[in-house]
Amino acid sequence: MFAEKGMRVINDIYYMMKINLCWFLFTLEGGIVLGIVPATLTAFDCIRDKMKNNYDGKVYREFKQFYWANFKSSWKITLSFAAAGFILLVETAMLNGVGQSNVVIEIMLKLTRMLIVLTMVFFFPVYSHFDVHGFRAWLQPFLFLFICPLQVVLIVLMIAVTALLYMINPLLVFFLGIGLPAYVIMGMMLRKFNKLAEKVPAIHEV
Repeated sequence: MFAEKGMRVINDIYYMMKINLCWFLFTLEGGIVLGIVPATLTAFDCIRDKMKNNYDGKVYREFKQFYWANFKSSWKITLSFAAAGFILLVETAMLNGVGQSNVVIEIMLKLTRMLIVLTMVFFFPVYSHFDVHGFRAWLQPFLFLFICPLQVVLIVLMIAVTALLYMINPLLVFFLGIGLPAYVIMGMMLRKFNKLAEKVPAIHEV
């Protein structure tokens, strides 16, 4: 049993490495700026497909198929992320200007920044799993922050641990990169989505 679990962990790590390599290649193919969002969406799509359907086919072929489907429809999402990034920069500048002179404004700005960042993180698993478009594509991941408080805490801790690992050993970024956090986040959220679907049958997935 231990050997079987060990092999499963090794296979999962190898899969993360392949996902990371595909993400890197297709981000470059999309010109980095235009490629990073569809490549990240595709990473979550592939991981969801593997976990939900036990799909173990060729990663590159599946990644390519999902990527071009996402690329054609992701320009609005890319613009939304650019707008969110601009808001974060403005808030950072405001925080630097406010300093500690106004504690209330400082807390509000930090809280808003945290909610924006977490919504951006939750966007990818939610968008990959549910059939959401337009304003709902951002509203639903925002609502999940309050529906899944435990997952929020665990994901924040996981991202912090992953960032620490990458700082200790930067080579891990080249091997695991986006693959590790995406795999853990999608796995965690997929279990939550399945539980919610049992309680709320009206929830529609892709």
